[in-house]
Amino acid sequence: MIMPMRIGFLAIFAVLAAPVSALADQTDPRLDGLFEELRAGNGLGADASIERIEEIWRDSQSDTVDVLYARAEAAAEAGNLDLAAALLDHAIGLSPSFAQAFALRGAVRLRNENQPGSIADFTRALDLEPRQFEAAIALAEIMLAGGDKRGAYQMFQKALEWNPHERHARERAKKLLDDLSGQEI
Repeated sequence: MIMPMRIGFLAIFAVLAAPVSALADQTDPRLDGLFEELRAGNGLGADASIERIEEIWRDSQSDTVDVLYARAEAAAEAGNLDLAAALLDHAIGLSPSFAQAFALRGAVRLRNENQPGSIADFTRALDLEPRQFEAAIALAEIMLAGGDKRGAYQMFQKALEWNPHERHARERAKKLLDDLSGQEI
């Protein structure tokens, strides 16, 4: 009886003693500093900060899910959208709080002309990781294509809140602001 309790205690201790740097995904504490860098910087180091943020976002904390995600990413890049979607379905099934998998599946669904599915995935990615500026930009583009200029403007602003160096979002938001001038935003 004492031996199983001791093993259980050691297992709990091992988990609690694991270094914080082993954490990754949208809950990784390193993200706060990277976003501060990105928001406060002059843009010169923006690409490096974005790359580190995305690297953290792609780490699901599960080797299996990471392999599924990497293969889905490769399949999407190769144009095999059905395979990418199937792999992402599995990744999300195993790790339903993995925001980056929802963001990628949203992009895959959008390329596959499944707009309702892509909207649901981008929205879920933002629910899980509100700083997911790429999902916000994708939703803004969908809103704009549907004629919702005000909603698109607000979504571009949400993206720019976290990544003020995103030129495309900045240009689109400026044009929308000009289009909406005189109207309540």
